[in-house]
Amino acid sequence: MAVTSALIGSSPGQTFAAKLRTASLRALRTLLQGLASAFPSAAAGTVVLSTGYWQTFGYACLAALITAVVSFLHNAASILPEDPTQTGSQSG
Repeated sequence: MAVTSALIGSSPGQTFAAKLRTASLRALRTLLQGLASAFPSAAAGTVVLSTGYWQTFGYACLAALITAVVSFLHNAASILPEDPTQTGSQSG
């Protein structure tokens, strides 16, 4: 497996629709991971930013959403090489 392709590779898939499906699932996974990390980071952010917990939590959620969108675009990009870590047919 080429390390470069694994690091910057797009989602695997024979068609653009298959790439979009995998990219969407990966973006959702990234969003859920970001939201889970937003809870503890919001507590630390209240000290650094001198704002309320929920306001800081909102900023952390926005950052998680932006990360998920970037992840989706990266995985859906057809101009990038295909990620060799996923081979064969995908099972839902």
